[in-house]
Amino acid sequence: MTAHWVPQPRPLVAPPSVGHHPGTICCSHAELGALAPGRRRGPSAVALLARGGGGGGEGARSKGPPLSWSQLASRFLATSALRFSVWRCRMSREARKRVDPVERDQPDYNLNVLPLLLPARPGNGAKEYSVTDKLWRKTVYWARYHDRALHGSVDRFGHGTLTGKVVVLGGGSFGTAMAVHLARKGNPVSMIIRDDLIRDFINKRHINPKYLSEYDLPKSLQAHTDPSEAFADCKAVIHALPVQASRKALTALAEHVPLGVPIVAVSKGLEIGSQCMMVDLISEALGRSQEENPVVVVSGPSFAKEIMDQRPTSVVAASKDPEAAALVQKLLISPYFRVSKTQDVVGVEVAGALKNVLAIAAGICEGLGLGMNSMSALICQGSAEIRWLATAMGGRPETLAGLSGMGDILLTCYGNLSRNRTLGVRLGRGEPLQEILGSSGGVTEGVFTARLVVELADRHRVLLPVLTSVARILNGEVLPRKAVFEVLSLPPLEESA
Repeated sequence: MTAHWVPQPRPLVAPPSVGHHPGTICCSHAELGALAPGRRRGPSAVALLARGGGGGGEGARSKGPPLSWSQLASRFLATSALRFSVWRCRMSREARKRVDPVERDQPDYNLNVLPLLLPARPGNGAKEYSVTDKLWRKTVYWARYHDRALHGSVDRFGHGTLTGKVVVLGGGSFGTAMAVHLARKGNPVSMIIRDDLIRDFINKRHINPKYLSEYDLPKSLQAHTDPSEAFADCKAVIHALPVQASRKALTALAEHVPLGVPIVAVSKGLEIGSQCMMVDLISEALGRSQEENPVVVVSGPSFAKEIMDQRPTSVVAASKDPEAAALVQKLLISPYFRVSKTQDVVGVEVAGALKNVLAIAAGICEGLGLGMNSMSALICQGSAEIRWLATAMGGRPETLAGLSGMGDILLTCYGNLSRNRTLGVRLGRGEPLQEILGSSGGVTEGVFTARLVVELADRHRVLLPVLTSVARILNGEVLPRKAVFEVLSLPPLEESA
């Protein structure tokens, strides 16, 4: 098996930075449970720290011996570093608000203003509607018919939302964003992380000090390091761990996951070695069938920061079980968060995984300064390659033209918040890969997935010039500039779908 880089957590006492890696990846039950005891502050700084905290979400006190002076000093420095990191993030956001109207203005977005209104009747003596009014009236009538058939009324929210405790695995950017989204809907949310210091910080100050620190978290969101406490009375599970850490973490947590609850996979990528998609990986790691714990894959153009800002977002929920997909749709849907459904799990998963690789290629074009013409041509070619491989693996072509395909590709390839695109930009500017990976926050799944593309293409007998070139660049086989021009110099063929 090809060697690959695995991100390692940094020590908590390291100097804080916005891109500082949190080490919130759950890798084993031992790591989740056997953590250094957490501490809460009390009336006295020393007494507060020395009392100790337990492994629960509330930071319960430990009955163990008090900490030594060196441990107290280390913990005080770590907490101070977290607070300073949060302060820097918030000051940075305030500075952006002063110069960026998008950051400053936060209107009340609502994707689903119900009920839809018909255009006003013709006035000024006109006897007929205009063409645009006619078309919009047809759209409104169709929407009303659809909602009445599905919900019994035109109010899809009044009949729809699923409430109950939700467990979120992972405290990274997207895990935090999904936890906040569900908490805003009124669901009690338990977020499982492995670091007791981060847990106590979240529960006391309602801020994630490592990710999205500029936002306040709802009080109904609690962090836990004890899985048994977190999973009590759970109605649904959101899986937001990095793909390559998922199997080990889920195997350790399997005994705590209740039977019958849906597992919502929001992580995008394929597992190195097994080449498993998330829908298969989760079932295998838990040792459960789809009937025991249905897995629903949620994908689409969705940056975590924009979810936190409650900006309009549309995603798709994919499952071979229509009832499970409908359940997750009810769980996630909100006035600013739209959820469609599909049974094409393969198409959604392959597009969600490979778009990360294509985003690296788009970033390389940007870093090389080749301009929008070449970047657009490269993205167009790469999108076709994703469609070729997805359909060869059993996906539907129309899925690749939807939210999980073209929608996610456009967002990741052109959006400045994309980690994969940012990595590509830095590669194009000549920075070494290991240096980029060591300084970036979070996990760049495209680095892992790129190395599987060649194997999948070979197995399914599909030629993927753009995606294969990204793998060659990451393996150090070719320089970025040469790889781009090699792809662009391939023979032009007749345009086809």
